Amino acid sequence: MHHARHHAHHRAQHHALHHALPTRPAASRRGRLLAAATAALLLPLAACTPSTGTGAAGTRDEGARASTASSDPGPPWSSGIWLGGALSDGDLERFGAWRGDPADVVTTYPAYATWEELRTSDWHVDTFAGFPGRLSYGLPLLPERAPGTLRDVADGAHDDVWRSVARTLVAGDRGDSFVRIGLEANGTWFPWGATAATATDFVAAYRHVATVMAQEAPDLSFVFDISCGAPLRGAEDDRLSALTRLYPGDDVVDVVGCDHYDSFTARATDRAAWEESIRPSTGVGLLDLVDFATEHDKPFAVPEWGLTARSAEGSGDNPYFVEQMFAFFREHRDRLAYENYFDEPNPYLGSSLFLTPAQNPESSEVYRELW
Repeated sequence: MHHARHHAHHRAQHHALHHALPTRPAASRRGRLLAAATAALLLPLAACTPSTGTGAAGTRDEGARASTASSDPGPPWSSGIWLGGALSDGDLERFGAWRGDPADVVTTYPAYATWEELRTSDWHVDTFAGFPGRLSYGLPLLPERAPGTLRDVADGAHDDVWRSVARTLVAGDRGDSFVRIGLEANGTWFPWGATAATATDFVAAYRHVATVMAQEAPDLSFVFDISCGAPLRGAEDDRLSALTRLYPGDDVVDVVGCDHYDSFTARATDRAAWEESIRPSTGVGLLDLVDFATEHDKPFAVPEWGLTARSAEGSGDNPYFVEQMFAFFREHRDRLAYENYFDEPNPYLGSSLFLTPAQNPESSEVYRELW
């Protein structure tokens, strides 16, 4: 029953991801945001990030670092946001002013109804032209309509798409983006979601796409990203299989990531539930992710995290969850590349802290105080 509800929830998330970017806006607001960084993040990441032939993870513009590091009041790691369809660097500037610390990373996705739409989608990059941080770019491996197969991708059938995406990022001065190839790899709510039966095809597809994109944009940082708590279908007897069987290889991964929401078996309103949520019986948890990242000498990321409405099998307004996430990031900051809160007022998630603070007022206040 849990798995059925989990699947239904993420099908709604899949729907929202696609429809968050339905049409190009008439014009983008071009706000300017002063990015900040602190030395506490930079040295540990330099030590733990290997040279893989792809972009360096977790670093930002040296000039911005030098001029603002000493005055940055925020946490000593890269921190960002998804702003539920609020799509401009001006919105990011307002978010930074609200929490008292500028965003370092912003979550974005291309439109992907068809292969052609995925190949030509660009305004989701252009709209953040004034933002001096980095993009966390969720890259679908297959479109919604007539998607084909992961094996097709691995065999090079759609290389023009990956070259075009890489060129779009470079043309938009986003050649240093974090690219989440096949985001939430174990998420069967997405067309590319892998199972035990297609695990080798996912690995081959990811590796091929990373290779093609790196040829066009060698400074990209590739993120291998799964869904925390969700099993790899067909291999439920091994709760770590989403990591161990889908991992594409150290040579094509710069950052390992896991998306974590306060929902289903990951709900946490007290210490016992929190401890279970970060090493869950149903799949990979945040502590497993850190262990895996350490074993492979990689930084880790939490590209999406957030509250979940009670109507969507979450805890609703849950400041305890926000406090524990902050404590987790602080404890593991030496290996943390970045974390992005998923601020989504839409009822399928109901996680908003900034766009609609009245949706989760207690959590909103705690987030604002901590960050």
